[in-house]
Amino acid sequence: MPARTAINTSTTVAAPPHEVWRALTDWSHAPRWMPGVHHLRASGDTLAPGTILTFTVRGKERTAVVEEVAAPGHLVLVSRSGPVTATYRYHLATEADGRTRLGLVAEVSVGGPLVLLAPVIRRSIAREDGVQPDRLRALVEGTDAAT
Repeated sequence: MPARTAINTSTTVAAPPHEVWRALTDWSHAPRWMPGVHHLRASGDTLAPGTILTFTVRGKERTAVVEEVAAPGHLVLVSRSGPVTATYRYHLATEADGRTRLGLVAEVSVGGPLVLLAPVIRRSIAREDGVQPDRLRALVEGTDAAT
């Protein structure tokens, strides 16, 4: 089944793109802005296409693969769980006032026996992960609860 958009959201962060990028790719802070994630680690020291991210969510270990990276403006992560594939595209752009526009587009494809549940799965992903840009903004700006 073709991928369909589950999330298309953005926020403005009161920081330059390099600061937002640093927070986005500092995997030790992922639990603070990625809902449900309790731990995340990269397969190596370099962020590059093919880097494997291993994370724990709701007690289960999962992986995502870095598909594209162009620091400090573009990161694409692909996560597969059975017949569900989710592609998360993070985009950073400098606003005229020096702040950063942080966007997230997530596309989800569902196949096999779950294809009939695709709308429900997309809504669930949107509800859970659609808050990522706002939570990352709060982390960068120092207004998140864990700061």
